[in-house]
Amino acid sequence: MEAERDLEFRVMTLDDMELCLGLFKVAGWGNTADDLRRMLNYEPEGCFIASLGGVDVGMVASTGYGNIGWIGNLIVLPDWRGRGIGASLMMKAIRYLEGSGASSIRLDSVQKAIPLYSRLGFREQYWSHRFTGEGREYTTHGVESMTAADLDTITSFDEPLFGSDRGRMLRRVQNDFPDLCFVSRGPSGLEGYIMARVGDGTTRIGPWVCLPGRPEVAEALLEALMMEERGEKLWVGVPEANQASVEILGKHGFGSLPSSLRMCRGTCGPMGDLEATYSIGAPDKG
Repeated sequence: MEAERDLEFRVMTLDDMELCLGLFKVAGWGNTADDLRRMLNYEPEGCFIASLGGVDVGMVASTGYGNIGWIGNLIVLPDWRGRGIGASLMMKAIRYLEGSGASSIRLDSVQKAIPLYSRLGFREQYWSHRFTGEGREYTTHGVESMTAADLDTITSFDEPLFGSDRGRMLRRVQNDFPDLCFVSRGPSGLEGYIMARVGDGTTRIGPWVCLPGRPEVAEALLEALMMEERGEKLWVGVPEANQASVEILGKHGFGSLPSSLRMCRGTCGPMGDLEATYSIGAPDKG
C-alpha cells in the first residue's frame, strides 16, 4: 500500500499533547491530558505517531506486562482512513511488543474494527460488556480507603487474578486518584479492591477485583465508590464470564452500552480469573 511505503513513525512524547487530545476528541472516548501522561508513563517507548507527507495522521499506544502485551488507542484522522494507516500503526505496536518479549498480544475491539484486527491475526476471545450508571448514597460496611502502603499486598493479590504483574499501573492510579480507591479485608487478609479514574465528565471504574465466589465483597466495594462519586456519571467494563458483576450492576441501576470484543494474537490461552474480574482495568491497557 502507498501508506506503508510513505508512512513515517515517531515515538510519542508530551510534545504531541495537542495532537493526541484532538485524536481523542475525534474518537469520542473521553480521554484527558492526564490519561496521556499515564499512558506515556506506563510505556514511554511504546506509543507512536504516524505521519504521511509531513502531516500527523494517527496514533497507537501499547502497554507491556512481560510476556503479555496490550494495544489500544488506535486512532486515525477521518480524512486519512482507508489508506492502510491503521494497519501500519498496529504493526508498529505489534513489533514493539514482540521485541520487548511479548508472546501474547491482546486488545479490546469496537465492533467496526474487528475485521481489521482479524486480518492482522487477532482471534476472538470473549465479549467485554459496557455499563453506565450514576453514583448515589449508600451506607457502606467493611470497606476501607486504599493507601500507598497497601500497594505491595494489592499487587501480589492482583497478579494471579489478572494474569500478570501490573503493579506500576495500580500504583499510578492510586497516586492520582486516592479518593477513588478502596479495599476490603477479611480474617485471612485482602479479599478485594476497586479503583477508578476521572475522565472527561465520566468516572471510569476499574480494576475491580475480588476473590472468586465473593460477590458480597464486590458489591460493598462498588457501593463505597458510588458513595464517593454520588451524582457523577460512572462507566464500567465487565468480562462476559462474570455474571455476578452484571447482576450487581443491574441491581445498582446501571444500564448497558455497546460491547467490545477481546481479541488476542500469538499465544492465546486464558488470561487471569474472569470470575474474579468484576471490571477490566481499561479497554486500552487491559
